[in-house]
Amino acid sequence: MARQPVRFTPFYLAGALFLLAGLVLAVYHGLEQFDLVPRLGWVSWSHIHFVTIGGFTQLLFGTLPLLTARKLDRRLPSKWYDWLSFVGLNGGFLLLWYGRGWNHTWAFDGGLVAIWLLVAGLLVVMLRMIMQSGRAWNATIGLYLASVFVFLWGITYAYGLFAHVWQVPGGWLGLREAHVHANAWGFLGLAAIGTLYDLFPRVLGTDLYSEKLQNYSAWFFVVGIFPLITGPWIGMGRTVTATGLVLFATGFALYLYNLVQTYRSVDSRSGIALSVLAAQFWMLGPAGFAPFVLFGVEWVDPAYIEDGALHFFFVGWALPIALGGLLLYFRNLPVLRKERSGLGDRVDSADAVPDVDVPSVISTWMVWLWNGAILLVGVGFFYQDQSWSAYLFGPGYTVLVVLWGYELAQVFRLRRSLPADTETTADTGL
Repeated sequence: MARQPVRFTPFYLAGALFLLAGLVLAVYHGLEQFDLVPRLGWVSWSHIHFVTIGGFTQLLFGTLPLLTARKLDRRLPSKWYDWLSFVGLNGGFLLLWYGRGWNHTWAFDGGLVAIWLLVAGLLVVMLRMIMQSGRAWNATIGLYLASVFVFLWGITYAYGLFAHVWQVPGGWLGLREAHVHANAWGFLGLAAIGTLYDLFPRVLGTDLYSEKLQNYSAWFFVVGIFPLITGPWIGMGRTVTATGLVLFATGFALYLYNLVQTYRSVDSRSGIALSVLAAQFWMLGPAGFAPFVLFGVEWVDPAYIEDGALHFFFVGWALPIALGGLLLYFRNLPVLRKERSGLGDRVDSADAVPDVDVPSVISTWMVWLWNGAILLVGVGFFYQDQSWSAYLFGPGYTVLVVLWGYELAQVFRLRRSLPADTETTADTGL
């Protein structure tokens, strides 16, 4: 069966809109640091979840079944499945957000159940494709499956965090940590890593440095994520969680080395490739700070370490990947050639990423400025009880907001610039 192009789905536009909403909340959160606006308790929670579930999860949830179908040479899921998932996910998320922000248990529970059922359905769809394909296991598909399965656990943990507080050995904080590990490092992390293993080399117009390292790292990721999501809630952070952290970090080190070597193998590199590569190093932030919390080394308040770690993961790592993916997708749509065949529109895989310098909307200086701002704000979180931290938050948030807004503006500009007769499908080369 000929490989089908990854079609446009409403998830991509919704992801961009949620990232825009996250930008607005980030501005408000920054103004809160200077007491220029009233402090609202729901802003911090909403900011994180608008970027993750609202933005990043939109892109992954809408893309994973399509990428799995292409990887296994299966037909893409029907468009009605896209719309059913889209309406269900967004309806569930809005219910969840309303219930959490305004203390309505029925809305929170209803939204959580809706999302859980949709994720379970996604897992079934992917498993069905694998069984029908008859293909051997590969690292990308393995990471996709593990990410969705772990996401189910993360959603389940969330049920015990609001209104229905579970009594577990690790306490409420342990359950929340397990929830964050499952949704962030488990779902977002594994799904994005599996995708980048395929997409990153194609953006550079080359092959992955080592498939053997890819397979080794995938096993470390999958084996390591389960202690990471189990240790906190059973109250065994120094043994179970620490073991998972070592395994996951080992897999990430192999993965990062593989990407760096792939990047170094070419002479001509795009701004998006550099932005995505630089973002990978911020994943090391949470892993590097975790031992201080696990073993009680209180060089700063553990809550401050958690704030900084979440900042490095979501804004330093996840956000550049999400923005880069949107820019790459919309940038490629107008230049793709259409080929008609009996099975419908096809796209020549050689045109998937036409030139490595196509995503030129991100310049090298922007990448360094962005990452410098990430560092400033991150340090500010660690010392947020000091008056001088405002001098870090101020410039840092300003740079992040400006560049974040610029990249989103480019996404919407590219979407509007599509010719009327351009098919809403694209072959990203995966």
